[in-house]
Amino acid sequence: MATDVSTLQANHELADALANIQRAMDQVQQQHALLIQAFVNASRGQWDAARYGTQSVEAILVALNPSLQGKVHTAPFDQDQ
Repeated sequence: MATDVSTLQANHELADALANIQRAMDQVQQQHALLIQAFVNASRGQWDAARYGTQSVEAILVALNPSLQGKVHTAPFDQDQ
């Protein structure tokens, strides 16, 4: 009986560890996708959120690190000049 309980506990701990790893991997994949989109937006000159909204580098930086809210200030970039 004691072996059964310890086996169940070990299985539960393993399941918890795997679930934590999966959550971490999901988060890393989301962050990676945002970083790639930030590079794409930067290459297009889409820097400021005031002009490009959620498709701006500024917006993505704040999404990746919410503590940057109100601290990231990009100058409007005019590609015509």
